[in-house]
Amino acid sequence: MEKIKPAARAAALLLSLFSLPAWSLSFDLDDNGEWNAVLNTTITAGAAWRMQDRASDLVGKSNLDPNVCGRTADGRMLYQACQGLFRTQTYPAQKLASSPGQFTVNADDGNLNYDKHDIVQAPLKITQDFTLTHGDWGLFVKGLYFYDFVNNDFTENHPNRITPENMLDVGTVSVPGREVLPLPLGLPNLPLTQRSDSVACPPSRNPGIGPCGLVYGPGGVVRSKRSDSETLRQIGTDLQLLDAFVYGKLPLWGDKELTVKLGRQTVNWGESTLLVFGSINQVNPVNANNFYRTGFLVEEVFTPVGMFYASMEPFDGATLEAFYQYEWEPLEAPAPGSYFAFLDVGSNNAIDNVNLSFGGAAEDPEAVGRLIDNPLSGITNTSLTAQRLKDKEPDGGGQYGLALKYYSEDFNAGTEFGFYFMNYHARNPYVSVISVDESCAKDVRSTLGFIASCPDVPLLHTVLRPNDPNGATSNAVPFDTLKVQLEYPEDIKLFGLSFNTTLGDFSLQGEVAYRPDEPLQVDLEDLVFAGFGPTLSNCHLRDEQGQGCAGTGSLTGALLGGIPALSGVVDRLLQFFGVDFLGGLGAMPDGSIGLYPGSDYVVDANGTPGAYSDTFDLLIGHVPGSGRAFPSFIIPYRGGVVGKNPGNSYIRGWEEFDSYQFNLGATHVAGATDNPFGADQVITLLELGATWVPGMPDLDELQLEAPGTYTHASAGADGSGADRSRQACSTNEACSWGPDGLRFNPHQQDLGGFPDKLSWGYVIISQIKYESVLPGISLMPQLTWKHDVKGTAPGLATNFVEGRKNGDIGLEIRYKSSLSLNLGYTWFTGGGSYNLYRDRDTARAFVRLQF
Repeated sequence: MEKIKPAARAAALLLSLFSLPAWSLSFDLDDNGEWNAVLNTTITAGAAWRMQDRASDLVGKSNLDPNVCGRTADGRMLYQACQGLFRTQTYPAQKLASSPGQFTVNADDGNLNYDKHDIVQAPLKITQDFTLTHGDWGLFVKGLYFYDFVNNDFTENHPNRITPENMLDVGTVSVPGREVLPLPLGLPNLPLTQRSDSVACPPSRNPGIGPCGLVYGPGGVVRSKRSDSETLRQIGTDLQLLDAFVYGKLPLWGDKELTVKLGRQTVNWGESTLLVFGSINQVNPVNANNFYRTGFLVEEVFTPVGMFYASMEPFDGATLEAFYQYEWEPLEAPAPGSYFAFLDVGSNNAIDNVNLSFGGAAEDPEAVGRLIDNPLSGITNTSLTAQRLKDKEPDGGGQYGLALKYYSEDFNAGTEFGFYFMNYHARNPYVSVISVDESCAKDVRSTLGFIASCPDVPLLHTVLRPNDPNGATSNAVPFDTLKVQLEYPEDIKLFGLSFNTTLGDFSLQGEVAYRPDEPLQVDLEDLVFAGFGPTLSNCHLRDEQGQGCAGTGSLTGALLGGIPALSGVVDRLLQFFGVDFLGGLGAMPDGSIGLYPGSDYVVDANGTPGAYSDTFDLLIGHVPGSGRAFPSFIIPYRGGVVGKNPGNSYIRGWEEFDSYQFNLGATHVAGATDNPFGADQVITLLELGATWVPGMPDLDELQLEAPGTYTHASAGADGSGADRSRQACSTNEACSWGPDGLRFNPHQQDLGGFPDKLSWGYVIISQIKYESVLPGISLMPQLTWKHDVKGTAPGLATNFVEGRKNGDIGLEIRYKSSLSLNLGYTWFTGGGSYNLYRDRDTARAFVRLQF
């Protein structure tokens, strides 16, 4: 016999926070009343408004200032895409680091699309469920239709974007005398004067008579109609089939029965009510877009999936449950560009590209911005856009679970215990990458070697074919051959234990979920750095004879770098006669052109040279090894050598660790005589939660993903964290002390933003009921407060981000049982730039009719 425990009663009462008892349309399908049908309908219409100005630290740097990495006002080379080309050319990275905004343009579309007081959504939603019963058997079908009058016909705002339509207008014209080498106008075809290795200027923008090239830094303002079909399905309009299952009872031995369900359904296990991520309740994936839709019902939040479910009572006080899933569905993340989106890509293949810059470049979704406005773009025809591959989804089958619940009447005057096991495929996506194509200069150690190995880079390709960057077949830094893919690991094991009982006037409930070898997302920036390992050269590594590369700061080193001993002799001879070829040509902080010294790594503040040379010279830039520019941690963590991983190869986006999720809740129901508010009833729930990953590695070994960590954990080009420690350079021997313009990472990520082994927080929710304050009219205020007290849990979306807080206040004004007006306000605070919703305070209003 099924028993209704105090915690279960409290949970049932809490459901009324989100839904109301509905009128039902009931009718018999035959004269005998053996076939009965019930139809319930809920219609909701409402809107939500943004109530805060956007915070500048939650918007990409180049979306705040498109010229953050651009040129001087008169068109001279200056910040060169915020990437230095010499060790001491650090001002581009310092400019980027000191400018306001996020170090990414992949997380702000939702923020940019809606201004303060804009209506951010206006949905009309119809939810219907139909039940057909015949004896112990029945059919249940539920569906949802919505149309959002704001988001289905929406013009998106992109303040800094390059497109095929505007590329000829926003590209920067390369003018003689304003590039690195101010050679005479009589040599118009030299790419270092007036560049002809890039896209041709339109005739109206050509300042001279020779070939003219456009290079790409800032883009233009683009306002375009939302067109991604998956995004429109998620937040524009859609008809969703939710539940669709048959159910019934089968006789067993004695008076035992087996309850069965077959079809799309939800199974709710465990005792977690509000802290869902990582809990036992993992059978069904979350639909975040349904959750954030104004006027949502709680049963719309979890996506039903196809499965067979059965339960029985093997002995008194016990219930045995089991399921087998034959269908898999992913978590539906907030749609890209929607108000609550925290990433500009989404689940179910929404949006097919990502930007590879640290917030300094324009969005370039179709990768047409070639060549980049940097002198060394002459050795690469890359854009700064990576392709997103189609999601790699798991099989539908192979997912199953077993639960045993036992109610002990003698333990604490009545306690239910639950024991759970699940084998399931991930519902949340994990990001993996495919590394770039191998650089043409990967095994090169000198300038002459570079010319021999990379004969058709854009700089050389233009001699015979000007203005044909895409035709160049040699590439030393093929950034945009990196590929990104969302994956869903299979066969995750979960073991769970739960209880619910009473203590005085309180219902207590709790659970622990243990996952051996749970996949946890590796820091995305480190995956990208690993993906860039095959670029540039191997100069960070000694060769088989223990030698480095040709070195920099010497023209003879560039020319004779293949013979280092001879190069040194010639250098000393030239200097004896007063001839000094030391230095590389590059832009200075004032926009002038000057000489930079050599860029080989140094070991202290005095500039003491390292054990070997780890660069070679291209005159207008120095080429390091990829391990110095992109010192990844995941490659050595898996036993590899930094910068030696192969090109065009898969890099898995997760590592496996044992994890624990703890939840402890207390519920109190106060009647009319037991509360100080004069209410008919007050329900209060407190839920404490914690995430513990005891085996999480130290940060100088590996970093896991956490919200808002947008630069790399290694040293920054601006000198941040550059103490030659393992944290600064991973396992790269050629680790340079102090500022280093050859690093790709502009500024070391604050290490406090990465996940902690232990993180915890709490949620309080209270509902206050006033029945019949006027004839037929009842009021129900509700208050919610969530505080992430200490530590940050791993993952793209987690229960806890240290210091993050959000609150919600709502008021339901109900007329009888079928019509209600609902008002509410949600605010977000705390957590600094790691709280990606900190500027998204929202007001809402909606009407709900049920019949």
